[in-house]
Amino acid sequence: MRDFTKFIKSTYSLKRKFAVRLKKNADDQGRKTKPRLLIISRSKTRHFINVKEIVILARSLGFKVVVEETAENLAQVAKKVNSFDVLMGVHGAGLTNMVFLHENATVIQTVGLGMEWVSKVDFHIPAMDMNLKYLDYKISVNESSLIQQYPLEHHVLRDPPGNMISPKGWVSYRKIYLDQQDVKIEVNRFRGSLLKALELLRS
Repeated sequence: MRDFTKFIKSTYSLKRKFAVRLKKNADDQGRKTKPRLLIISRSKTRHFINVKEIVILARSLGFKVVVEETAENLAQVAKKVNSFDVLMGVHGAGLTNMVFLHENATVIQTVGLGMEWVSKVDFHIPAMDMNLKYLDYKISVNESSLIQQYPLEHHVLRDPPGNMISPKGWVSYRKIYLDQQDVKIEVNRFRGSLLKALELLRS
């Protein structure tokens, strides 16, 4: 996988090779060089309902934040993503842009309800193979929009799938957990993930 990412970076002439290195015990708000955080915004399914609150939190911790849905021009996307130190998004195609990140950058994958297994296979394992630092934020039931569609005692909320889905069950799984689910992050709970990302940039 590392050979593949090297090929990609060479193909698109991506100059940046390493994430910003933060000084230990430094004032995160007062630093001159702020770590750059790209939040992948999805316009349809699995989008952040309260993205503005997430941005406010991240900026308060010292990040320079950009929110956008990736464009179609791959060369432009490659150069833009390569300029960031942290990439964050809900499980989905936008996170594939992590191939353009420089080594030691951090990926924060927001793992929706019922998405643990697919998130691990699609992005967790590949991120580690690319020599990226990886964090996941597993949402609670209260952070999923599915709570507005099903009663709390419903098996969709009470017992979401934890392992690989059979081919027969994939259609219904996708319809519920991938196509009908958005995320409202509890910012106080998510704060720890962003602090961990800063810690990784100091290591």
